[in-house]
Order: sequence, then C-alpha cells, then structure tokens
Amino acid sequence: MIRPDLAIQLEPGNKVVVFVHHLKQGLSAEQLTEYRRMDDDTLAVAMGMDSYLGHEYASHEEGTVFMSYWRDDESVAEWSRHPLHREAKANGQAEWYASYRTAICTVDRHHLHS
Repeated sequence: MIRPDLAIQLEPGNKVVVFVHHLKQGLSAEQLTEYRRMDDDTLAVAMGMDSYLGHEYASHEEGTVFMSYWRDDESVAEWSRHPLHREAKANGQAEWYASYRTAICTVDRHHLHS
C-alpha cells in the first residue's frame, strides 16, 4: 500500500476512476510478466496526458484498488478511448482478471491531512 500522495490536489468536479481487481489464480510467469509490462505501459501513457492528475493504489494478494484522478468527464472519456488502454482492458478481461469493477466518481470535496 502506498501513502496518500501529497502532491495530488483535487477540486470539485474532478473525476476519480476507481478500479478494483483480482488476478486469476495460476497465471504463468509469462502471463504475469506481460500483465506487469502492460500495466507499466498504460500508466506511462496516462501520466503523459495533460488531463491526468495523479494516482494512488493499495494492493494485497487478495486484489488491488487503483484510483486515477482526472480533470473532467472528457478526460476520462479520452483515456477510455486510448488504443493502448483498450488493448489492456481486452487482455485483462480475456487473460488476467478473475473479477474487477470500475467506478467513475465526481469529487465534491477534497481534504488531505498529512
């Protein structure tokens, strides 16, 4: 688990994409390597987008909660249409995830205490 990123400053109207997933049991070393490569590649693309505000996650052997922060609805839509992200989603559904959930939320208030 990582600590809250103090650099992330959210404002009302920003979007939070919450992705909760659990990997399939028994994935091969090759499948896990490909999963991690795709994970790194998609994160690098997202981080390069102007509307990307940051991310935080918590991971455990039972699953991962990954939250990415975006400027607005159009930013989330742009990310969802990105070819690499679409490829990652297809591969996740077909090969890597036993189960997953995605929720898109709107920030009403933001408070960070360090």
